[in-house]
Amino acid sequence: MTNEQQLPVAGDGTERRHLSANQAFMCAFDRGNDLGAFGPRHLITAGWRLKGQLDLASLQSALDDVATRHEGLRTLIVRDDGEPHARVFPPSPVPLTVSDLSSAMDEADRELRANEFLNEADTSGRCDLRQMPLLRARLGRFDDGDAVLVLITHHTVADPWSVHLILRDLAIYYANRRGVPAPELPAMRQYGEHAAWQQEQLTGESATVARKYWQGKLAGGKFVTLPPDRVRRLEVPPVYGVYRFLFDQQLYRATRALAKSTRSSPYMVLYACFNLFLHRRTGVDDIVAPTLTSGRTEPDFNESVGPFFNFMPVRTNLSDCVTFLDVVNKTRATLLEAISYELPFREIAGQAEPELMQPFMDPNGVVSAFEVNHYPQTLEDKLIGDVSYTGLRLRLMSSTDTSEIPDGNLWDFDLDPAGEMVGLVKYNGLDFDESSIVAMVDEYRELLRASLASPGSALRR
Repeated sequence: MTNEQQLPVAGDGTERRHLSANQAFMCAFDRGNDLGAFGPRHLITAGWRLKGQLDLASLQSALDDVATRHEGLRTLIVRDDGEPHARVFPPSPVPLTVSDLSSAMDEADRELRANEFLNEADTSGRCDLRQMPLLRARLGRFDDGDAVLVLITHHTVADPWSVHLILRDLAIYYANRRGVPAPELPAMRQYGEHAAWQQEQLTGESATVARKYWQGKLAGGKFVTLPPDRVRRLEVPPVYGVYRFLFDQQLYRATRALAKSTRSSPYMVLYACFNLFLHRRTGVDDIVAPTLTSGRTEPDFNESVGPFFNFMPVRTNLSDCVTFLDVVNKTRATLLEAISYELPFREIAGQAEPELMQPFMDPNGVVSAFEVNHYPQTLEDKLIGDVSYTGLRLRLMSSTDTSEIPDGNLWDFDLDPAGEMVGLVKYNGLDFDESSIVAMVDEYRELLRASLASPGSALRR
């Protein structure tokens, strides 16, 4: 059976379906169809260089195949018809725009232009929830055999992991459309099945135990905040910018070395330093800060496209930490514990006292979330059919206008296996000047460097 014959077609836009816990959580950040979680700029964007002869008709058909395969991309969260619910719409063409980038001649110019093209998608990209499917594609062509492809999805239907699945499936469908041998698509389950599975799991004994854990863990706690440059005006639409940066390979190697020696992951070491950074900035020992996980706690859904990401509060008390090694070990233990009791954030927040969420409404403080990218290495300099796909991971172009997040700051790291550690901070320009964000990143970098150089030395408080 060919991949085209396996395409599932479901949903006519009339059936009411239960929301997943994550979809329901996003409803808490509902500011209408123009702002916030459901606004047209709450996006996930990613880009790849494509080397090989491209046939636009086959590319368009392959994009449409992907939107047909994954009903999550055709799902609308309805909030104005009684209880919020999901509706799946029938397949329709994916918007594809093509640009001429032939003025970029040599490879250095093309790589620069490819990243500019990706940044432009972040700046100008829109995904109106009323226009299904919630997937957009932009192709910039350097010549007949060299191009850059940018995929844009709305965050209500996808996450960074999902976008990499979309690209892999697109590559396979494109090869099939061209009649070129390609791998078989893996079996997958729809996101709507995950919502039903999750609802059942949340009534089980393990969820009851996890709720009790979070009730005790978060008692009396609230998210730590950083003071903004000016009093926040919560009623004013945000203007999000992004500051991108690169940590040198020596720092990356030192991070990996300490992670290995402490039986941690690089993420745990970086998060430990983030805890220390927040402590230095605020004077707070009892740090409650959000991290984002992949949210894919059930392997059966690893091939599914949808908003699986989870927003998880991590509470780490640094009062008895004497050295950075202590901070790493405490952070590691706290993260492992939290992950073992992971629940959707909506469920976690339901166990906490109201004070936990109050900082989001504080005009004198900004909550900062931290993540290291989670996504499968489905394509990395890989030939599928007669086209090779290489991710644009070394993104260093900052912007004062970019896609939005519902609130607060987001620190995000991408750990490239080649030895690069690329990061970004996404922030509301009405809360912070870019210079303040740059100063924070510089402070974090030097704190990490000093901590890795002498992890057993006494902390400077």
